[in-house]
Amino acid sequence: MKRDPVKCEGQAMAEYLIVISLTVVILVLISLGDPSPIKMLVDAIKSFYGAFSYAISVSA
Repeated sequence: MKRDPVKCEGQAMAEYLIVISLTVVILVLISLGDPSPIKMLVDAIKSFYGAFSYAISVSA
């Protein structure tokens, strides 16, 4: 039996959407504590970017 390739397109996108949605829901539900994981992630990204930009400015 042959599969119709048109019907199979988008399967991976649907799976990624479900996984990302579940991850966001879990992070939001966990964020009821202090400090929230989302705030910790944003702070880590800000810290990394600050260190990165400092390293770039020193090497110039």
